[in-house]
Amino acid sequence: MNLSRRLRIQSLKRRNEIQEVFDRGKKIYLGFGLLVLHNRPEDTSKRKVAVLVKKQCGNAVVRNQIKRVLRHVFCALPEIYNSYNRVVILYRERGRANYHSIYREMKSKI
Repeated sequence: MNLSRRLRIQSLKRRNEIQEVFDRGKKIYLGFGLLVLHNRPEDTSKRKVAVLVKKQCGNAVVRNQIKRVLRHVFCALPEIYNSYNRVVILYRERGRANYHSIYREMKSKI
């Protein structure tokens, strides 16, 4: 695996796309929040991810740090991005995100 190459992941931005993932996707409840996975067979070329962080988790700096950690964990787990092309991660825990604990928990549940 070439570590210098980034995955081509786009953001899932539209409200109706996110709602479709919530309605039709597979929900996995984790200690820090919710992971929703959905595979759209008609759109296999693009992988889209939405990371949703509640405002109660902290100020903008903390929320952006949480989003970066969650995107990095998503890229580090090939079993997610090889199987599903629509992913929504909802983070509900307060405070900063710990990469290793989130990685272990997501790997054990999938």
